Amino acid sequence: MKWILNGTEVTPRNTLDIALNTDWTGRPTELEVDTDKLQLPREAVTIIQDWINNYGPFQGIPLQAITNNNQTLEYYVDLMEGAEYEDFQIIVSVKKRGGKDNFFDNADGSSFELMSSEGVVFNKIDIPYVIIKDNSIELALTLGISLYVMTRELIDQIIALSQTITTIIDSVTPEVGAGVTTDPAEIATLVVKALLQLAVLALVLIAIIKMAQQFFELLFPKIRYFQGTKVQHLVQKGCEYLGYTLESSLLEELSNLTICPVPLVKEKASFWSQFENDLNFAYTKGYPTASDSTSTLGQLIRMIENTFNAKTRVINGVVQIERRDFWQFITPNNLIPSLALQDRRQSKYTLNTSEAWKRTLIHYQVDTSDTHTLDFFDPTDAEYDTRPTTIANADLVSIKGFNDISIPFALAVRKTELNWLEKLAKAFFEVIDEVLNTFGGNGNYSGQIANRLGVMQVSQQFFSRSKLMWTVGGKQPANYVDFIRASAIYNKYHKINEIQNNDYQIFSDIRVRMNSDDFLNLLENNFAEIEGLICEILTIKFFENQSFAVISYKKPFDYANGKVIVSTINS
Repeated sequence: MKWILNGTEVTPRNTLDIALNTDWTGRPTELEVDTDKLQLPREAVTIIQDWINNYGPFQGIPLQAITNNNQTLEYYVDLMEGAEYEDFQIIVSVKKRGGKDNFFDNADGSSFELMSSEGVVFNKIDIPYVIIKDNSIELALTLGISLYVMTRELIDQIIALSQTITTIIDSVTPEVGAGVTTDPAEIATLVVKALLQLAVLALVLIAIIKMAQQFFELLFPKIRYFQGTKVQHLVQKGCEYLGYTLESSLLEELSNLTICPVPLVKEKASFWSQFENDLNFAYTKGYPTASDSTSTLGQLIRMIENTFNAKTRVINGVVQIERRDFWQFITPNNLIPSLALQDRRQSKYTLNTSEAWKRTLIHYQVDTSDTHTLDFFDPTDAEYDTRPTTIANADLVSIKGFNDISIPFALAVRKTELNWLEKLAKAFFEVIDEVLNTFGGNGNYSGQIANRLGVMQVSQQFFSRSKLMWTVGGKQPANYVDFIRASAIYNKYHKINEIQNNDYQIFSDIRVRMNSDDFLNLLENNFAEIEGLICEILTIKFFENQSFAVISYKKPFDYANGKVIVSTINS
């Protein structure tokens, strides 16, 4: 294998100790150099020093590894991570260029707010919503009494102001034949009193206008709009911002998945804005901000991985996000392993029993600031229990563990029916519409009430948890929970993890013959046919100069089917 540092061939002093590693367990790390440091000799010292003089240590130096069959693998020297400078060599860390580590290092630090500030344009959608308070009866009664009291106060203030003005007029009007009898001090006092009464009158008027608006909101919640963005679009724009391309059949499948961010507050710019309803001062930017569950691209992708049992791969600048078993069904690879215990000529394996869970819970977040999420029980969580089908000794059952699939969003609630106030008002306005239409009008008051169906409903203007939605044209269809309720997500994406569907033998440190082409094919798809079965390669250490690799892999082994049963506790 040849190494090219910024266009110049160099020979690392530890070249014979170098292998290429890939680990697909957990979050895959693809194509690492199997050495803590690369020891670059004298000819590389000048290159690195010149680079630092021009750019400082804040940018990686391009490094290519050229395999024996002339395949070029792109790396870079990371001078920010523990580089050691000696007189005749520099010891440096090496990372894959355009690979997973590089991608997530940048994705974790790339917020959607930053992207927007640097010119990224997101395709936002309008999300209609109404505010349906959970204490409408109490508020209606309280507001009705308050409106009456404040109206009486307004009348009293108007009377008092008119009396003060009359007194001022009388004071500045001299009596005929009696000489000038006006008192400037008295007049000034009366003017100040009138101004104060006018200010009180204005404040009472503002209070009445706001209470009237709130009372109307109780009867006919106005349809307002937040802005949101589709999850697929956010990921695509984020990848493009970092210079990558997104390929994901999973996100195509979830193309209606939408995020409604947490509302922000508009500033009230003028005195006259005080007359506006306070419910008009909330807005969203359309994309997640620092107040949201997933403010960065890295956080959003982790949410997708956790919620939909997905894995992310980054190969040659292409970001692939798929359900974890996606690559299993399209593999072209075939491997012939040797025995694990060569000295005894026998195989050795373990079982993946650690992947069996006693209890699995998948759930959305409850938003205490939006009471509609508190009693939205059925779709928001699902719980499952694993136990043996036959129990010989109950005290010896050893299935244990808790698998918590926590979705970092609140599930948006759809307005499915009219509340009691709206039903009462709708019947009344249907009569009004008929009267208006009889006399040639165009009454459609009742239709405006019905238009509120299908929109998102919240209990107050501001909520603290980002909403996850399934939208078509900004609204959630009547069957939206069929797609994103907790149990539906579990059955479609997580059921494959139940141990009776996911039982394997694990073979570790198995030596196989391998050339560069075989290795590069495994980088694109870590499933391979071994002994007639499709197996998942977990780790690989490839020694190109010796044409072999050491692998660990999972081989299907039916040890759990019929032995355990998974019961639904709550769905």
